[in-house]
This record gives sequence, C-alpha cells and structure tokens, in this order.
Amino acid sequence: MRSHDRPPYTLADLGLLQEIGAHLGLALSAQDRFHDRSQAAEALTASVVPRALPNIPGFEAAAIYHQGASVGAEFYDVFPVKGGWGFSLGGAVGSGEEAASVSAMVRGGLRVLSVWEDDPDQAMRKVNEALVAQRSGMFVMAVAGYVRGRRIRLSSAGHHPAALVQQDGSVRFASGGGVPLGIADGAETAVEEIELAPGQTLVFYSEGLISSRGEHGEPYGEERLADVLARSVEQTPATVVKTIEEDRHGFAGGRIWDEIVVLALKVA
Repeated sequence: MRSHDRPPYTLADLGLLQEIGAHLGLALSAQDRFHDRSQAAEALTASVVPRALPNIPGFEAAAIYHQGASVGAEFYDVFPVKGGWGFSLGGAVGSGEEAASVSAMVRGGLRVLSVWEDDPDQAMRKVNEALVAQRSGMFVMAVAGYVRGRRIRLSSAGHHPAALVQQDGSVRFASGGGVPLGIADGAETAVEEIELAPGQTLVFYSEGLISSRGEHGEPYGEERLADVLARSVEQTPATVVKTIEEDRHGFAGGRIWDEIVVLALKVA
C-alpha cells in the first residue's frame, strides 16, 4: 500500500528493493569484516609498539612509527633493566599477521629475559633459541641494548648499524651485523659497547626507512640519513626524528610501503 493518491507497489518494486537489500547486506558484511581486521591490526600494532617512551635517567629519547601498507612486522621497545634501561628494535622479514606475531614474541621475549639477564647478548641468544624451536620459518633482524650510565652495550642480530651523531656534526655508524634470529641455533650475534659523551645522539632505524624509494626508484639509503643527521647535531631527539620523517616524506613523495621506525637517544 501507499498513502494518498499513489498507486500500490508492484512486483517490480519488490524486485528492486530485494536487489538493494542484497547490496546493502554485502556492504554491511564487508564493513564488519573490515572492522574485525582493523581491530586485529590495531591489537597487533599495540603488541609491537609501546604507548609512550618512559623517562630514561640522563637521556632524552624520542621515536616515530609509521605502519606500512599491511599489518606491520617492525617493533621497538624501551624498558627498565638492572642498574639501568634497555631497548630493542627490529622486525620479522615479511608482513601480515604472522610476521607481526613473531615480532611481538621477540619483543616480549627480550623484555622478559632482561629481568634475569645482565647482558643483552645473552637475552638475544635465548630468544634465538626459542624462535628456532618454534619453527615458524621466519627470521628476525633485531638489535638490543642495555644503558648503564653513559655506556651502552649492544647486541645485533642482522640489524642495520646505529648512527652516532658527534658534537662536531660528523656521523659514525656502529658495527651492526650478526646473524638474524631464527635461522640456526648458536648463530653469532655482533656485540659492541659505545660510551656516549654529552651532546651525542645515537639513532636506530628500520629497513623501511633506508629502503624508501624516490621518484626515480633510488633508495633513501644511509648516506642520505647521515646528511640529515649531520644537520641536526644540536637538536633534541624529538626534533631529530621529526626531521628524518619530513625528509623521507619529501624524498618518497609521501609514499610508505614498509613500516618506518626511528629511535633516537641523546645524553642530556
């Protein structure tokens, strides 16, 4: 029925409404699935990235994290250890929920083991044993460090070397290296100790930063990163990471493929 002087609905009207209803049902179903996947992605991101950085006595710290085109596999963390503070950064090689869950396991393992281990390298080796035993088929490039006073002890498992910004504006890269986690039991890590002087800044970064591509396909690279850091010698860590972010954004035309993580520590 219809009101007033309009004619009653016909079978054609019913068919049209059924077709509209079917499309609305599909749209609502897709929206529900997207919402569920978004919630899952947010939960996985929360498991690999801290809500906020804690205060590190004697240091200033800042970090940025940008998620890539899919659920990310990069992580970073800052946490207390005996007599100081610890941090970790890295990511599983791959993307999606499985890679993110492996990264979350590594991040959590390094944090938990720091309660018993005085050396980040021992924590890194035990996480490697656990990852190999899981037989996930994935490997993780990671770096972990313990900060005591101004001395930082680093353990690298296939991760990019940190960049040390000197007070005179020069930039020196740490050793980095080592074998990624999850490849083999007893795989060698690379250990290094760095004594930071007042005003020096130590910058860690993900593969997603230096592999960002410019207009003609050229990579961002560590040389460009060093140039940006050399111009930021007197800046706070918050300004340093923001400057890197803005420079990469302009270089890549705003495009982000892989997750981008930058962590900066500066002696206060």
